[in-house]
Amino acid sequence: MATTHGTLTILVGAPPDAAIGAFGGKWTTGGAAVFTSSHDAVQCALGIDGDGIGIHAGEAIMHGERITGRPVAVASRLAAAARTGEVLVSAVVRQLADDGELAFGPAQEIEPGLVAHRVEPPARPLRLMLADDHQIIRDGLAALLAAAGQVVAGTAADGNELLAQVARDRPDVAVIDIRMPPTHTDEGLVAAERIRSLFPDVGVLVLSQHAEPTLALRLMSAAPGGGIGYLLKERVSNIGLLLDALQRIHAGETVIDPALGERVARLGNVQDLTPRELEVLALIAEGRSNRAIARQLFVAPKTLERHISQIFLKLDLHDATDEHRRVAAVLAYLGHRP
Repeated sequence: MATTHGTLTILVGAPPDAAIGAFGGKWTTGGAAVFTSSHDAVQCALGIDGDGIGIHAGEAIMHGERITGRPVAVASRLAAAARTGEVLVSAVVRQLADDGELAFGPAQEIEPGLVAHRVEPPARPLRLMLADDHQIIRDGLAALLAAAGQVVAGTAADGNELLAQVARDRPDVAVIDIRMPPTHTDEGLVAAERIRSLFPDVGVLVLSQHAEPTLALRLMSAAPGGGIGYLLKERVSNIGLLLDALQRIHAGETVIDPALGERVARLGNVQDLTPRELEVLALIAEGRSNRAIARQLFVAPKTLERHISQIFLKLDLHDATDEHRRVAAVLAYLGHRP
């Protein structure tokens, strides 16, 4: 006999050996897993390796061990849209599961009428080293990062001291003031270049008082493969933005301050690029991946690829790999002057 239940959370896409019982879930004959808690369903999904997973919540009908209803169909559509290792949840599940600890990506329409959020995997604390010649700034930034759960492995007052510490105890990312003793010109940038050359597994975030395209160009030239970042010092007060930048740098991305990204979009032969192409290029200049850009602009991956191809074509970037052309496009813009 069919039994109508109240709100249940349905998870689709988990392999048969997934330990859903540890999170209060139950298997159904159709391969879906049923939970009474959306939070538990999301936590369970984050521990599963394999194909994409979809999660939706709503009123469902049980026929013995078989479940039917709209939540099953929606969860199945989300699972079909999810990439390998990705967890997509409906807006309802995000609202029910969000306890302030789970991290969700922005809303994206994966098909007409179906909006989803990607569940971001929890990031482990980073080991950081800080370099600034002002002790009050070093101590303040160290306290801010420690309060956010990061590990500050050391601090330094100049580039040489930082290099010695990095050589002894490799951090995940070094955070460096761009102007330090003795001349207060580019000592921080020199230290960043040496770190990327000697210790390529260490990411570097350079902090600057002003958006300076020439220095950003130097930094990007030192590490065209990523693992670097350039932010204005004023961003430090936004701990969410700072932590996101540090995690992205550690993951091998290139992070450029949005203010510089906006300036980049105004440089060069703007008359040759459409407004959408300028928008795409500004996000590329911030180090965003194709997937992140497509989500932010709410366009299909193939549409984004066409925009990027047009950017390369109009900037006369033909004979290189996509990665090199991507870097060259940003460098070409950063190398211009307003």
